[in-house]
Amino acid sequence: MKNLMLPATILFALGTASALEAQDDPADSTARSKARPARLISFDGEREFLTASSRLRVWRREVGYRLDVDATGAPTECHLTERFRMNYVNEKLCEVLLKHHSFEPALDANGQPVEGTYEGRLNYVEMREKD
Repeated sequence: MKNLMLPATILFALGTASALEAQDDPADSTARSKARPARLISFDGEREFLTASSRLRVWRREVGYRLDVDATGAPTECHLTERFRMNYVNEKLCEVLLKHHSFEPALDANGQPVEGTYEGRLNYVEMREKD
């Protein structure tokens, strides 16, 4: 038992030291704590998203996604959280998401617009109830 305590203690100390180093990086923590992420203004593509999903035979309860947003607030890239096997399905759903989202851009610590990201989920049951 004593033979295991020394390596465990060393590993714990190394893990704690690296965690403290990451916290001490002022360029990383200060800028992020004062920055504002991209804010969703609207998503007006629920009907089109439901139609595309139906055509593509998507049988999920919901779809999670992340959009990259440029400094003007326009979405530029789409990444589905749980990708579909067929890339065509991923691309078609992302086309709808990119086309129908609008954002206020992310702001840096000085209040200047910068690139950012937005994460969201679309629930099919909720979208159908609205339709």
